[in-house]
Amino acid sequence: MDVDALLEKSPSSSEAQSLCTSANASPSLADIVNSIALRPDALTVPLEPSDLLDFLNGFISEFTATAQILEVEGKKLLYSYATIEDDAERVQRVCNLIDFALILYELGHGELRVAHEFIEDLLDIQTIDWCQSFWPYISHREDRLANNLDGQKRPGRDLIRYCNALLRRLSKTQNSSFAGKILIFLANAFPLSERSGINPRGEFDTDNITVWETNDGESLHSRFWTLQRVFADPTTLLTKPDLQVAFRDTLKIVIDELRKHASVGTTNERTKSPASVVPTPAETSAVGTPAESEDETTFVPKWLTSKSLFELQLRDPLFRRAIYAQTFFICDFLLGHVVDTPSPPGTNKSVMYPCTITTDLAKFLKTTQDTISRPPSTWAAVDLEPAFTRSLKSVVARDSNWQTWKLNNSPSFEKPVVPAYEIDEAKKEIDSRRGTKRAYRFNMGTPALSRLSNTPTGIDLLRNKQRYAIPGPVEYCEKIRELRDVLVDTTDPELARETKEGIASKEWRGLRAARAQGTRYEFARYFTGSLEALLRDS
Repeated sequence: MDVDALLEKSPSSSEAQSLCTSANASPSLADIVNSIALRPDALTVPLEPSDLLDFLNGFISEFTATAQILEVEGKKLLYSYATIEDDAERVQRVCNLIDFALILYELGHGELRVAHEFIEDLLDIQTIDWCQSFWPYISHREDRLANNLDGQKRPGRDLIRYCNALLRRLSKTQNSSFAGKILIFLANAFPLSERSGINPRGEFDTDNITVWETNDGESLHSRFWTLQRVFADPTTLLTKPDLQVAFRDTLKIVIDELRKHASVGTTNERTKSPASVVPTPAETSAVGTPAESEDETTFVPKWLTSKSLFELQLRDPLFRRAIYAQTFFICDFLLGHVVDTPSPPGTNKSVMYPCTITTDLAKFLKTTQDTISRPPSTWAAVDLEPAFTRSLKSVVARDSNWQTWKLNNSPSFEKPVVPAYEIDEAKKEIDSRRGTKRAYRFNMGTPALSRLSNTPTGIDLLRNKQRYAIPGPVEYCEKIRELRDVLVDTTDPELARETKEGIASKEWRGLRAARAQGTRYEFARYFTGSLEALLRDS
């Protein structure tokens, strides 16, 4: 049998057995992986154990030995695949190898860390562009590579290590989209409370250094860019209180200068954005850009700090707005560390700085923050429009919640699994409440409503003439006689008064009833008399 022909496709179980018999030796890892068919969609469509089930069954007796040498032999095979000139074949071979390692792990014949080590070695020896084209392989296998990982143990540490190594190689300006994909992948791979991603000690990014010309003394340009040191690490004001006065004076000068330029440029009438200005070689070398490549660790700053561009930057409303945002955030941070202010409740002491700022600096920062959040009407609306200030407040409010969470030592957001006995008790409680209950003795809920519900109602009651029939004068006369008998026998003054009022009322209604019966003239003649006299004469 032609062994090379068998290696061009995924052999069936019978073919695998035949290959093993004809070779009269255990198949190597290269033979197994090379026999997997190449797939154009290998990056996005992973291999499943069912795809290789027949093939694996043919070599099931050799898995134990293969798993022991998978890491060593697999890395040799990985390096050989990495040297293939055809990029498409290289990607497909690598994908098959790592998929094979994942399938062995899922079948219990390997470890997940082996697949991560393959990916780590591969990313280290490839270019940034190739790594970016290969990233869909990792993102489409997130459920396999990042399933129940712990950042403190392998392979969780391996994943964090090679992702961070790749992030350090990326350019913050040219590869920002790729860097975002890596960060999103890490955020999905680990829980929100993972210690390696929450900065529990509240450390600032002190590596982000802004370089500018420092040989121009105390000019506005130099003092302006000096603020970036404090913006990058505001804890310097807490550890070095002697810098607080200089920071306050510099910040006041900068805010006043930004206010002067507020009416110079608008978003619709921007002169020439500093981002579109290409500095000369002399200028770029002065601000630490790659014009001088003597120091390979030099980082290109996000700000163009050349003195010749400073005036153009001040005219740019977007540049001024960025400085306002930095100032607003630094004021919010420092105002949380005022002298004689009680410390917030929490258990994470690493984010509770022991040093504080003076009361004078706190008053200035509070005034500055209020001015930015509620600018006077004389300021240009283009710099601090309501939508921009609302965004600043929203960011600060959200960050306050994160600080509270970190102060409490970043508790996990995940709730523990509910025990089975609690679920059973809850089901029994629900069933007991859903059962037939004993009838309540008051149908309508209360005695009064129950009596009211028993009262006859309906249109038939409205048809009863007794509801609207007016008594005649004879009936009223009988009632008057009864009331007079009560008046003679009573000795209670209050009852006597009520009886007299009842007699007068019924006499009046009796006279009206007599008029309705046709005794109109008699009614007029005996109006000043009594009802009995009218009835007697009629």
